Amino acid sequence: MKNVHLSAVGSAIALTLAAISASHALAADPVTPKTREEVRKELEEAKKMGDIPANDESGLLLREEFPQRYPQKATGSTLTREQVRKELQEAQRTGEIPANDESNMQLHELYPSRYPQQVNGPRLTREEVRQELERARKAGEIPMPPTD
Repeated sequence: MKNVHLSAVGSAIALTLAAISASHALAADPVTPKTREEVRKELEEAKKMGDIPANDESGLLLREEFPQRYPQKATGSTLTREQVRKELQEAQRTGEIPANDESNMQLHELYPSRYPQQVNGPRLTREEVRQELERARKAGEIPMPPTD
């Protein structure tokens, strides 16, 4: 009978220690606790967006498993509509859009004669290069060889 009593006391002590350590862990959380209403709103939003786990072993969220059922999350573009249009026009002009085949090439790579020549960097004239070199020498950006 004493053994049963001691094991019950030991279990009670262990349970009390676990509760105390859990309360300390929760008390250490700097985030203010949410109200029931806030939690309910978050749950409803998660259900609406499919941000809750699917009821299977896949580990996927519902929106990942059934994307057609849930609205797509906004990505928040940083470009205006006009900027996007200009970029598209420039890509079409230069052929920097994917070709409609399995080559993984862009149109300007497949049909170079149809598009302007690609410039890989700034093109300077010979005189502009000389002027830049002279300016860099005077500024001390390029060491001059010693003159004897």
